[in-house]
Amino acid sequence: MSDAAAPREIVSSRIPEIRATVPPDCDVCSALAKQWDEKQDRDVLIEINNHPHKKPKLSRVSAWVAEGASVG
Repeated sequence: MSDAAAPREIVSSRIPEIRATVPPDCDVCSALAKQWDEKQDRDVLIEINNHPHKKPKLSRVSAWVAEGASVG
């Protein structure tokens, strides 16, 4: 049985620890999680935690939403 629709939890253990839960139906959070996987950029975890991104803090998220990305 696959848990493909389950939220993903990301934990940055660097002090202070940051945790973020990636909703499976949000294009923006999925893209941010991919950036975390590639660069371990803790700013993306903060942005994920600010879901549903009504007023994104990161300019890259604003651009994705302007391009039509789903925010869940």
